[in-house]
Amino acid sequence: MCPTYMSKMVVEDTADGVLLRVVVKPKSRTRTFIAEIGVESVNLNLRAPAREGKANAELLKRVAKLLKLSTADVVLVSGSKSRDKTLLIRGVMADRVLGALQAVKNNK
Repeated sequence: MCPTYMSKMVVEDTADGVLLRVVVKPKSRTRTFIAEIGVESVNLNLRAPAREGKANAELLKRVAKLLKLSTADVVLVSGSKSRDKTLLIRGVMADRVLGALQAVKNNK
C-alpha cells in the first residue's frame, strides 16, 4: 500500500472523482512513465512534444490506460499550457489511483 502522506497532496477525492496533481516532462527520452511520486505531485515523462496539445493527449491516454479507464474518464482541469497539471479522474477512488501509480513505479 502507499504511504498515507501522499494521499493528501497528490490525490484528492471530490464529488466528481479524484484530482491528481502531476508535473510532466514532454519530449522526454526516458522510457519510464513515472519518474517520481512526490508529496505534492507525480512527475511523469511523456514522449510527445508540448505542441498542439500532443503531450496533453498522451498524458490523458496513458493515465486512462494505467487505470484501465476510458480516456473520457480522465479530464485535464488545469495546466493545459503548463508543466504543472491537475487531472480529474472519474469512476475511481484515490486509493486505486495511488495503488496503480505505486505498482507501476515499483515495477519499472
